[in-house]
Amino acid sequence: MHLQRRIQFSNNHFSFFTESKKNGIYFKQTLLKKNIPLHNKHSPFFPVLFFLIIFIIHCTTTSFLQSTTINMARSRTPSKKKKAAASAGPLDLGDANINLAVTVGAVAVLGMVGSTAHFGDGFSYENMSSGFESGYLTKVFSVFDGSEDALHATYWTASLATTLHIMNNVGGRSGHMAGQLVASTFACFGGLIMQSFLAGNGMADIWSMMPVMFACWYLVNNNIPKTGINVWNMISDNVSTFIPLQRIMDLCTLTYNAKLLISVAEGFAGTASFGGDTGLPNLAKAMASCVAIHCATDFLNQDGFNFNISSCSAAMERAILVCFWCATNGMTTLVPALDAAIAPLVNLVGGDTAGFLMTCIILNELLGDMIEFKGISMIFDALNDNLLD
Repeated sequence: MHLQRRIQFSNNHFSFFTESKKNGIYFKQTLLKKNIPLHNKHSPFFPVLFFLIIFIIHCTTTSFLQSTTINMARSRTPSKKKKAAASAGPLDLGDANINLAVTVGAVAVLGMVGSTAHFGDGFSYENMSSGFESGYLTKVFSVFDGSEDALHATYWTASLATTLHIMNNVGGRSGHMAGQLVASTFACFGGLIMQSFLAGNGMADIWSMMPVMFACWYLVNNNIPKTGINVWNMISDNVSTFIPLQRIMDLCTLTYNAKLLISVAEGFAGTASFGGDTGLPNLAKAMASCVAIHCATDFLNQDGFNFNISSCSAAMERAILVCFWCATNGMTTLVPALDAAIAPLVNLVGGDTAGFLMTCIILNELLGDMIEFKGISMIFDALNDNLLD
């Protein structure tokens, strides 16, 4: 049987359907049909659709030019099996540009749905309404802002972003059930555990999430009894045909941990300077706290704490940079003249310090591989090579 998936735009509606042929007879099944005012130039969909069309054309052209470059460096030719898996869906998610476009589009759409973002029920175009407002990019990524909002107040106390973060960290373990759950707890909530340990309280922040984590662990690691069917594998395999689900889950984990990092770093805002007796000690205290909390999964295991740092990981670099930015108020406590340039930049990109830092972290995760110049890593490497004998 031959099966095809098709997307169709008509005058005022969008349709997604499948066509199949069996024994010479054609079958058509409409999976989704949605009326949208595409013909109305004043509709919020018009600029969004126009932008997406231009972006897809750009990505397609770029991919074609790269593939026809004679001396382009390649590590090795992908296998036919990997090519087939990457292009099994309607879009070739193995292409970096297409993957990026679909990821950003999916995240933006999820930010329009109230139950997955942070503005209640319903559907809103607010996060895509204007590209010239302060903090516009934080609206595009607003699905991550609702990490504290429950999908259901009683039965599911985690947001969509937090749920995907948990799903991303409870799998791939073997051994006894108790050991798997302990390791999953460290992976999901290591930062909160470390923060509670440093503050000397009883880790009250994580207990409300334990039922959700147990449910996610069971769905990811176990089949439905007597069926041999793993619900999570079935869902993720089908969803990954259309969108890069693993990349979105990695973003959820990144933003979940980054949100905690930023909140800790903001507690030391403006405390670091070169003057006075407490400026540099405050900076050292802030950095120690931020690194310990943001890199907690590197230090926590079932045997206890293990502070064996052999290199500066990406998470450690992120913790140091975020801490330094907050502790120096965007370096203005060190060079006050910078405030005239830093304040408008922070307001434009993020609206406030937390939004600015979160947006920069997300953009670096999405676009970092496309930038060959790694200035921050070069600085860390130079300090390590030149200050240590």
